Amino acid sequence: MSASELEMSSVRFPYRERIFHVEKEAAGRWVVLDESHAQLGVLVRVAREGEEHEPVFGAIPPGHTETLHEGSDWKMLVSSLINEALEPAPASTGNQGEA
Repeated sequence: MSASELEMSSVRFPYRERIFHVEKEAAGRWVVLDESHAQLGVLVRVAREGEEHEPVFGAIPPGHTETLHEGSDWKMLVSSLINEALEPAPASTGNQGEA
């Protein structure tokens, strides 16, 4: 899949033996949805052309307002949003390092 495929209204994204969807919400902004259409995050275009002459995208997980990951490989960014939603990192308890 190329970056130009994102310009369609919806892209089926097979991953981890499931089908996810990347739906265009606005110019340069897509939502990543699971099969029940729950939102797993947002993909945004950060720049039309980066160092490698490819568009640069950013991934925004739910509950965040800024990109946590950026790069030209939008598929990797969508995969990271899916992974974070399916296997969230454990919350820090603040007790690390204490005996």
